[in-house]
Order: sequence, then C-alpha cells, then structure tokens
Amino acid sequence: MEVVNQRGMEFPGKDFALVLLLSGLFAAYLLFKPEMPLAMTLVDNLTQGLLEGVGLLLTLPLWLPGDGRKGLPAGSLPPGTAGTSPVQRWVPLLLSLGILSYIIGQGIWTYNENILHLPMLFPSLADIGFLGSYPFVLLAILFLPHRPLPIQTRLRVFLDGLLIMVGVVTFSWYFVLGPTILHGADTAAGQIIGTAYPLAALVLIFCLLLLAARSHDREMQPMVLLLSLALIIIVITNSVYDYLELHNMYATGGLLDVGWPLGYMLIGLGARAMQEYLASRRLSTAPAPAPVPSLEKGEIIGRPVLLRGALIPLLFVSAVFLLLVWTKYAGANTGLEAQVSLGVTILLGLMVVRQVLVIQETINRNRLLYKTQEDLQARNEALHQAYEELEEQARIEVAFEEQRRLNEMKDQFVLNVSHELRTPLTQVYGYLELLETYHNTLTSDKQVEYIRKATRGCEALMPLIDTILDAARTGSHTIYPQVQELLVADLVHEVLEQFEPLQRQDHPVSRRRVPRRPSKITFEPLQRQDHPVSLEITEGLVVQADRQFLCQVLRNLLQNAFKYTPLHTTVRVVATRYDPFTQHPDSVSQVCICVQDTGPGIPPEDIPLLFGKFVRLKRDLAGPIRGTGLGLYISKQLVEAMGGSIWVESSGIAGQGSRFYFTLPTPASDHAR
Repeated sequence: MEVVNQRGMEFPGKDFALVLLLSGLFAAYLLFKPEMPLAMTLVDNLTQGLLEGVGLLLTLPLWLPGDGRKGLPAGSLPPGTAGTSPVQRWVPLLLSLGILSYIIGQGIWTYNENILHLPMLFPSLADIGFLGSYPFVLLAILFLPHRPLPIQTRLRVFLDGLLIMVGVVTFSWYFVLGPTILHGADTAAGQIIGTAYPLAALVLIFCLLLLAARSHDREMQPMVLLLSLALIIIVITNSVYDYLELHNMYATGGLLDVGWPLGYMLIGLGARAMQEYLASRRLSTAPAPAPVPSLEKGEIIGRPVLLRGALIPLLFVSAVFLLLVWTKYAGANTGLEAQVSLGVTILLGLMVVRQVLVIQETINRNRLLYKTQEDLQARNEALHQAYEELEEQARIEVAFEEQRRLNEMKDQFVLNVSHELRTPLTQVYGYLELLETYHNTLTSDKQVEYIRKATRGCEALMPLIDTILDAARTGSHTIYPQVQELLVADLVHEVLEQFEPLQRQDHPVSRRRVPRRPSKITFEPLQRQDHPVSLEITEGLVVQADRQFLCQVLRNLLQNAFKYTPLHTTVRVVATRYDPFTQHPDSVSQVCICVQDTGPGIPPEDIPLLFGKFVRLKRDLAGPIRGTGLGLYISKQLVEAMGGSIWVESSGIAGQGSRFYFTLPTPASDHAR
C-alpha cells in the first residue's frame, strides 16, 4: 500500500520495502560468509554493483503511471503547487549519472581486486568513479525546487550550515584529514585522493543542509526524506571506511559494504519520486495560483524557527569545544591542537554573528506579528460593526414584518367588525324603517314584534362595541382589578344564564352560600337549547378576583366553545384546586378553571399566536364563523391583571376539541389552611 503525503505526493512504500529486503539479504550473506575468501570478495563486489544497478534502474522513467502520479488524476494538482522549470528536470538525470559514476568505480574496483589481483587497490582509477558521483549529487540537490525565504532567514540558514561545516571539518581534520596528510600514502596522488574522501563526505553534509533548507515544502518531503536518508548512510559509511583505511583495517567482505548500495538505491528512489513529481506537473492543466500579498512590499514571513533546528549548531559548537579540552588535558596529538583551537575560534565568531541575526530576525517577526495583530484587531472591529449593523437591520426587518402583519390583522379586523356590525345595524334600521313607513297600517302586535326585533339587533351590537372598547382599554391603560372573594360555582351559573335559557336535568341550582372549604366535586348537567353543559366544580371553591373581569373571561371562553362545538355536543366547565405549593413552597395556591369543547381543535403551529391582538385562524377567515379576534386577547390581559395565567391545549384533530385553562389565586386564608 502506498503511503500518501497530506499534500498529495506519494511515498514509494513498496519500492522502499524492496530496497530494505535486498539490503537485508545482502547483509545476511556477508554475516554468514558461506564461500571461500576469494569467492566471497568476488560475490561481494558483484552484489554491490548489481544493487547499485537497481538504484540506477529506479532513476529511469520506467513503469511510471499514465498520469505521472498514482491515485491522482491528470490535471488535478493540490492547491498551492506550481509548475516545473527546465533546470529542475535535470535532477533525475544528475542523480542517475551520480549512481552510474559510482557503478563504474565499483566495476574498476572489482576488476582490480578479483581479476588482476592487484596488491594495492588505493589509489586507483576506481577512486575517480567513486569521487565523481558526489558532484552530480550536489548539482541535483542545487536544482531542486524551493520556495523563497526572507534574507535574514537565508543568512541564518547559511550560518547554521557554516557552523556545522566548520565543526565537521574540525573533527575530520583531527581524526581523518590531518592524519591522512601527515601519515598518508607515499605518493602525492595517494595523499590527494585520501584527502578527497573526507572532503567528499563534507560535500554530502553540505547537501544534507540544502535538503534541510528545502524540507519546509510539504509536497517535497517524501523525496527529501529519501535523499536525506541516503546521504546520511553514505556519509557514515565513508567516514567508517576512511578511518579503517587510515589504520589499514578495511577488507572487502564486511558488513560495511552494505552501506554504499543501500545509500545509492535510496538515491534511486528519490530520483523516481522526482520523476513522478515532474510528470504530474507536465500533465497538469491547473492554472498557477495567484500570489499571496505580503504585509509590506518586499517582506516575506518565513517559517518559525524550531527548537531542534536552533540547537543543532549549538551541539556542534559544544562538541568541538569538548574536543579542544580533550586535546589539551588528555595528552592527545599536540601536532593537531592548533588546528582544533582555530576551529573553535571560528565557531565562536560565527556563533556571535548567528545570534545577532537570530535576535534581529526575532525582532522583525515580532514587528510583523504586531502589525498582523493590529490588522486583525481592525478587521475584528469592522466585523463587529458590520455585525451590529446586520443585527440592527434584522431588528428593523422584524419590526417591519411585525408591523406589516399587524396592519394586515387590523385590516382583517376592520372587515370582520364591519361585517359583524352591518348585520345587526341592518336589522335595526330595517325594522325601524318599516315602523316609520307603515306605522298607520300595522297592527299593534306587529309593531311590538318589529320593536322587539330591532331591540335584539341593538342587543347584538352591544357586545361588539364592548369588546372593541375593552380591547382599547386593556391595550392602552393599566388595568386595576377590584379584587374580592368569589364563589366559582355562582359566577359560572351567572354567566351561563346570560346565554340562551338553561334547563336543569335533575334539580334547580341552589343559591345558598356553600362552605368555603371544598369537600367534593359536583357533577351538574345543564341543558341549553343547542349545547348541553357539564359542570364539574368543587364545592365551595373560592377565588380572589374582580367580579366583572372574571365574568367577562368566562363569557368569552364559553362563547367560543358554543361557537365551535357542533350542535347537541357537550361543553365541559371544570374548576378544581390547583396547588403548586407542594412542588414550590413559595408559590401561591390557585384555582384552575377549564372550558373544554369538542370542536375542530387548534393547529399546533397557531397556538403561540392565539392570544395576540386581532388574531384569527386562517380556516375561520373564509368560513361562516365570524369574530373580531379580540376575545382571547382581552381574556389574557384580564387574567394576568388578576394575578393568574391562561393557556390552551389542543391536538388540532377534529372532534377532540380544545381545552382553555386559566388560573386565579385563592384567598390568603385558604392558602394558610
């Protein structure tokens, strides 16, 4: 399975596993040494060449996917990536030439050791092939794509690399370069080539520093990781080889021989990753992204300095300083002590310059951060102001919509009231006009009948006018109820008698005062002309309320119940003690009165608007049932003025009706009992 980088570039997991497998088999062979020494060296040299040839094959553009990248369709690059330049296309070729040069050197080494059986293998023409691979690798790394960095960051990176270089040169001079020059080969060529190997290791270290400077590009990280790992392995292998060769301890057939083919196979994997990187951009049709503007002209915000990156130069300085202490006080080679002291002096000077640049870079970053913070603060203030403007606009829109809805309801109210007033007015006007026109010809009985019908029209007008006046009074003035103790049963009977005549089915209503302390619930069926009424009122139930207000609330609720309940269907009036004192000790004991009908019910979505001014259900606007839309509004204002609350429960299903509840406080004496 291929491991995919978060920016889209793939890490060649299968190929990397194959390289490790081949290197492991080669290491096992060298560890067990199944052949004779002469055959062992031949197999060792040939295997090294073959494995390095595998690395060369990996650099060739063979077996690449059709779109240049596995799992990525052609023309779909990740955002923020750019195309390639002609110079960058030379990177895989340069890496392949570096591997090829090392293979040539390996071939010459094998020919000299196993065919010619030369007693001296160093120096030889093979060293030219070995050393010739390093310039190609250096050029390839120099041509890798990179992003621009601020000048101060570039100087800091350069000084970090220079510190590491000086530290490595100091160590290499003391342990490898100095002894090689002082006690190296007899010939000048031997001394030059012997010195060239440690210097080549320094070149590879410089390549590692260049790769570290480019590692911030996440898309290049798989390739940078492979090349870095390869160069680290080659540097370690060369360093061990130089030390063994200096002390005449190196011999073909050891585990050290695994390092070179492993390193160059990893270079081949890096070149293959670069091939896919280039192929994906040649096939891409995505336009280049627009440049991101900087805070100021010429200013570029670089990567933040990581702790490990800042400590690496300090570790090299500390290591060289410890080397100097060891050379002075441990009886080390005094012939190389001066060079170590010079290296320490150079490192200290570079360290001072580096710290000055780090401080300046920190100051610049703080300045840019301060500017960014000011810009963010200004943007936040602008966003806050815009948000407040949007909130104000939203409030205006809500108020406008509410006003528009209220105007529509007022218009509908005017239409309803006009219709409600026109019918009785027409009746009154019509009969009075008949009396005025035909009073000489009408009999006395007919005149009394017309006067009675005109009087009924006037009686029909009075509730409408009272409702309008009550709505105006409750909406514009504070209501002050005249509170007194009232028997609920008496008030309910009094209100019911204001409607059409009632007929008792069992016994007449008793008008005597019943005890205040409630004992049981009395079920009392009453028969109206159109609707039976069922009273379920606790005996002696007393409330503290305004008599006129309570009668008006009951009258409004009963009128609605009679209006919406089908003919000859029962309307229930229930009154019981509602005592929240058991759950909330600070609450006042109350009486709950419920008026229940069996009409069409109220849709749940209309219940929150039901107690508003001028509110009528949509189904009633075009239906035969008329109304002003003020009865429930007035009832709510009156109940709340008396210290109670009102609500409705309805499922909206026809036949189940609605239940209107309202509560009123009981006298203090009842609450104490």
